[in-house]
Amino acid sequence: MLGLNYLRHFASATVGTVILVAIGCSNGSETTVVSTQMAQMQADNVVYGMTQILTKEGLREGVVKADSAYFYQDSSAVHLMGVHMTIYAEDGSERAQVVANRGRLDTNRQEMLGEGDVVLTIPGAGRTIRTGQLHYSSADDRIWSDTYTIMEEDGEVTCGSAFHSDLEFRNVLIEHARTAGCRQQP
Repeated sequence: MLGLNYLRHFASATVGTVILVAIGCSNGSETTVVSTQMAQMQADNVVYGMTQILTKEGLREGVVKADSAYFYQDSSAVHLMGVHMTIYAEDGSERAQVVANRGRLDTNRQEMLGEGDVVLTIPGAGRTIRTGQLHYSSADDRIWSDTYTIMEEDGEVTCGSAFHSDLEFRNVLIEHARTAGCRQQP
């Protein structure tokens, strides 16, 4: 009899526990694994904290970092958010820094487009260039913007309708350059 009572109590306790666990699970608040915006995203892969090294003839020419990167299987273009790029000289020294709100990196061509509050800093020249959109092409050895640009150098401000330069920043050209009437934000 003692064994039978023990089994009845054990069975009752087990059933009660299962019922409590089931009730606890069904009454809990629903938690979302990802935000609605993320769930609706059409990207095939999303990477947080991306780093891409750009090379030319085996030498590191640039490093592109992004807070987040969106990859699509049918494209070599990677869409970036929170972009930071460092451009290097052949000897490994830093030539320039590019910071942008967002961008697009073409991994086949090793080209980058920065958009939204783009700031190009050229430390060796003490030069800062601000624009709304900036293109970088390793193969063409150039960096440029086809939009309003502001350049600050040695305390002087020059603005114009576009900007073009080689990657050594020897031939920097601001189209339709002027020093008066420059807006602070491109």
